[in-house]
Amino acid sequence: MPTPIKKSQKTPEDFEQEIASLKGRIEMQDSELTRVTKAISEKTSTLRNLLDQIYALEIDPGVKRKMTSSCLCLIEKEITEKRLNMELTESDSAFLSKLLKKHANLSQRELRISLLVKLNYDTREIARSIGITTRGMESIRYRMHQKLGLGKHESIKSYLSELSLS
Repeated sequence: MPTPIKKSQKTPEDFEQEIASLKGRIEMQDSELTRVTKAISEKTSTLRNLLDQIYALEIDPGVKRKMTSSCLCLIEKEITEKRLNMELTESDSAFLSKLLKKHANLSQRELRISLLVKLNYDTREIARSIGITTRGMESIRYRMHQKLGLGKHESIKSYLSELSLS
């Protein structure tokens, strides 16, 4: 006589649905990663072209130095963003896994923002990296504050830092 299935046990159909759901999530994440990587590559290429044009200008050396310095700084930020999108360290992956286990309701974007907050990026930098306004980023942080179940005076950054250490 077959053993009856307990309510807490998953059926093969449950596993199939879960696998299909996870595959869909992976496809969405891959698509988003491809889009962001392409956008960053295009920005970096444009910044390099601009830098070449600045070098070719016959202007005051002090002004040229400021312009090239600003352009190089922007290129470095773009390279850092690209690295963040593609190369998570082991501790970053562990942090994101821990965060997702504790807060399964967070979206892919919110997970990325959480990582950037934990890495000390400010609201303006995060907004620029995901292509929204600073005000839009503030709204997302407000909603994340609620999703994380934090009190009115609790800091998202402090919470995420503590979570990464636990």
